[in-house]
Amino acid sequence: MIKKYQHHLLLHFTILIWGLTGVIGRFLNNSGLESQHIVFWRMLIGWLSLMIYILLTMKTLAVNKKVFFQLLGNGVLVALHWYFFFEAIARSNVSVALVFMSTTALFTSFVEPIITSKKFNPKELITSVLVIIGIIVIVNDLTYLNNNDYFIGVIYSLISALLAALFSVINSVLVKKCHSAIISFYELLGGFLILSVIFFFSGELTIEELSINSYQLSWLLFLGVICTSFAFLMGVYVMKFIPAYTVNLSVNLEPIYAIILALLFFRNEELMSYNFYIGAIIILGSILLNAFFKKQKKRAT
Repeated sequence: MIKKYQHHLLLHFTILIWGLTGVIGRFLNNSGLESQHIVFWRMLIGWLSLMIYILLTMKTLAVNKKVFFQLLGNGVLVALHWYFFFEAIARSNVSVALVFMSTTALFTSFVEPIITSKKFNPKELITSVLVIIGIIVIVNDLTYLNNNDYFIGVIYSLISALLAALFSVINSVLVKKCHSAIISFYELLGGFLILSVIFFFSGELTIEELSINSYQLSWLLFLGVICTSFAFLMGVYVMKFIPAYTVNLSVNLEPIYAIILALLFFRNEELMSYNFYIGAIIILGSILLNAFFKKQKKRAT
């Protein structure tokens, strides 16, 4: 039985690792590490570990000049996405950040037709309306009215989701031009370089600002190697054995896994009102409905 579903188990193990990203970000925030520094170290560690993998398994890192700059540019979007995601966690909590990150599917439905000239699917308007209703239910909660940081966390999460939609759609175009591992290698490099430039001119790129203790280093290594490089490679690997639709549908479970993990680790910090969970169910339900529409469309073609 286990052997029959070993790749499905590996997929969900990978999704669980992705769900840990927010929890680790919270641990690092609580330890005194700011969001921009978390992203800086994640980019650097992820890039170095991915470089070691590529050098051991692939013959070349060469890409043409146009693709090279496209990858570096998209890496900037990845870096900004991660910054706003970790900052959303710092301003609110893991549950809020992950639920509103689920709106990536909503943003993708509008971004994809613009970038890829794909025809807009009217059915996606239904899921878009459901997402907006879910957001209204959550934001209308009195807790948010009394805590301005939660509002900022919501805004940052939505910005992070928009950036995720942008770089994901761009990657869907770039993956036709070069290997997915090469894409991640140059995107992590691009994100790391832009953060280095920003830190340099802002005066934050100093030994004092970037110094970390052994506790922070342990979590950063886990975040950079396991949650970034390893999880990415496993995500690509399982797609050889599991249909893309199943993979994409399963990935939608990440927010659920993350919220459960956050409740286990942080308990009272993550306990929200009924409105939050009602809104979260509406948002996550819209994602599953969107996946159902896509499956129907696939069967019809």
